[in-house]
Amino acid sequence: MQGLRHVALAVSGGSDSMALLRLADRWALSQPGPPVLSILTVDHGLRAGSEAEAARVAAWSAELGRPHVTLKWDGRKLLTGIQAKARKARYDLLSGWCLANGAQALLTAHTMDDQAETVLMRLRRTTSPDSLSGIPARGQWNGLPVLRPLLGLRRKALRSALEEMGQGWIEDPSNNDTRFERVRVRGALGQLDGDEGAVERLAALAGDCSRTVRLLDRNAGRWISLWVEETGAGVCFAEAEPFRVLPPALQQRILSWLVVHHGGGRLRPERDELQRLAQWLSTSAAPPRATLAGAIVGKRKTQFWVTREPSRIDATPQTVPETGKLLWDGRFMITAPPGSTIVPAGHIPGELGKDVPAFARLAYPLVRLPPNAADLVESDIAFVRIGPS
Repeated sequence: MQGLRHVALAVSGGSDSMALLRLADRWALSQPGPPVLSILTVDHGLRAGSEAEAARVAAWSAELGRPHVTLKWDGRKLLTGIQAKARKARYDLLSGWCLANGAQALLTAHTMDDQAETVLMRLRRTTSPDSLSGIPARGQWNGLPVLRPLLGLRRKALRSALEEMGQGWIEDPSNNDTRFERVRVRGALGQLDGDEGAVERLAALAGDCSRTVRLLDRNAGRWISLWVEETGAGVCFAEAEPFRVLPPALQQRILSWLVVHHGGGRLRPERDELQRLAQWLSTSAAPPRATLAGAIVGKRKTQFWVTREPSRIDATPQTVPETGKLLWDGRFMITAPPGSTIVPAGHIPGELGKDVPAFARLAYPLVRLPPNAADLVESDIAFVRIGPS
């Protein structure tokens, strides 16, 4: 956290978040030119007493001389998916406040116990290293860095520290509501706690999977730099034979990056979809083209290509604003006179080169200049990289 001058803390009043508050307070006081700490509490309005709990956190923050803000969200109308929707609302509120008030990062109080619970829940559904990486120590939400400095610490150790400080905390009754999967998993882990190291082993699995993911990312990036040729038309060409000899996990990683990059970045392909696409590319089976997550993939004798699926593009004409810049279809940054309109180009004979597939021509933008801009300025169309560098 070195170099941060203003950080926000998500503090609900539970033991984990109160430990985060007290430890962050000590850290800030130890820094030269102490950074600003803003304490944020989200009141979801899901149960009686939540407003009083937020007020209690505000009082504890005031005792430390730290500013506190309560962010309110009315979640009482939720009937299903309560925890997932409340989580999204909470992060939207927290990140929105940070971005509006100059906080450079948001700190949350996830612990090793939270990590173990997350891994155990996901083990019931998948063996994917991406999923079993669990909660990242550093992430982001709406472009805001999210830091989790307590991931290496157990909840029981944090509670012992709070008791030594004489610092109280709030017990959330929803932590005992067995309607929620996490609560049931937490209970199962509690029964295993006599097996010393169960939580630590699950957290270690998350660390191992995270390192595997980073290794896959690095190797996929190297392969792309060696064997993939990109064009300014929003299409790439990859060598087929070097792809076929790769391990399946690396094939899927590469395809995921290429599909997200050239498919507009709105959809993330699922693992089983990537498996089927990789198998199809590694054979001579028909058909010659396939679609996935907003992208279209085509086979050639020694190559395959990836571009945007034309039918997924919104064909509604878009107008270039006064700034003279418009991001079109999430893929092209267009610089043109204000008032110009942008539409899918369709076939452009010769303009994009004879090797560019027809589908890439269909997915390319066409700039229609306003009458008063004709012959005054040229437009510029630059493909925007969404995938790896």
